[in-house]
Amino acid sequence: MPTIVAFFNQKGGTAKTTSTLNVGAALVERGRRVLALDLDPQASLTMALGVDVLGLEWSIYDLLSDPDIPLSRVIQPSTVPGMDLIPSHPDLAAAELELLNELERERRLQNVLDDAALSAYDLIVIDSPPSLNILSINVLISADTLVIPIEPHPLSLMVLRRLFETVDRINRLNPRLSIAGFLPTKVHHSSRLASDMIDMLREQFPHIRLLPSIPLSVKSAESIVDHTSILQYMPNSPLSHAYRSAAAALEEQIAGKADHE
Repeated sequence: MPTIVAFFNQKGGTAKTTSTLNVGAALVERGRRVLALDLDPQASLTMALGVDVLGLEWSIYDLLSDPDIPLSRVIQPSTVPGMDLIPSHPDLAAAELELLNELERERRLQNVLDDAALSAYDLIVIDSPPSLNILSINVLISADTLVIPIEPHPLSLMVLRRLFETVDRINRLNPRLSIAGFLPTKVHHSSRLASDMIDMLREQFPHIRLLPSIPLSVKSAESIVDHTSILQYMPNSPLSHAYRSAAAALEEQIAGKADHE
């Protein structure tokens, strides 16, 4: 079965969506078969990959609501060659209330992903919602490893304690869950603040790897407007090289974890 990698941070504005898209695209470049899963009700990843959200017949919302819907009806190709997509839909915002009285509600996503059809993929990359709710818990229960996109800003560090408290509690239900590392995003390399914040991450969380930093660039937004990855939009840009380095480091972490199991 594929390795499930969740890009996870309850704080908004940390570039989870662009990180999911571009690291996923870099993994495809490395020869991996990748399925992207959009679990954010804002459906930003779905739209970034060229899908008309309002025209969708099926989405992850339907899979979570009705276990009898075949996964094959929902998976579709994306604008990134080699990357398929399980799209999101704004209806997903209603899922939290709808799941409140359901048995095993925190394992709905795990049940969706426990499907033999997914053996066609090497990795599943999940764009997680920017909050801690039942959807987030489903992500943590389902994932093998977490990438934590983080903007080098004081407020970003302040919310990490709650994130790690949640992960620690979930480890009792999902003992295989690990953290692949922090992914610093929107990094202005000439900024003293960014440098100081990254140093603080090293000091406060020495046991968690720092993945290669992603520089601040307007080109990332331009590529999304073009419904593609930065690797297709500007393949030789510093931003593309940064995402390739992050994907390589992530694969190294995954391989290292597999060697220890």
